[in-house]
Amino acid sequence: MTAVAVRRVTSRTGWGLLAAFCLAFLVFEVTKYGWPSLVSAVLFAAGPYATRFRGPAVLHDLAHRPWIPLAVLVGYSVSTLAWVPVFTAGLAWMTYLATARTLGHGPRSVRALGGGVRA
Repeated sequence: MTAVAVRRVTSRTGWGLLAAFCLAFLVFEVTKYGWPSLVSAVLFAAGPYATRFRGPAVLHDLAHRPWIPLAVLVGYSVSTLAWVPVFTAGLAWMTYLATARTLGHGPRSVRALGGGVRA
């Protein structure tokens, strides 16, 4: 195996572990808090994928950056906001991104340049 192949396998394994953790946590949150969290989870898990069909590649790339859902999760955790669907939205978005990266998908601009999975 080349160094690039090892890096790709390691990266995908890490994203896969993150996806499994986020999915388990998402199921816990939706089960605990009910319908508003479920609606939020479905919308924000499908939202980044929907950018694939309409709009410019820049919008797709922006929706596939892990920093945005991470900022939502951290921001909710340190704020006094007590509306759980916001946290569930960030968690669903991160679950989608981690799953996509595990399967080798990422921003369009990276694929257009011949790159692989990026962190």
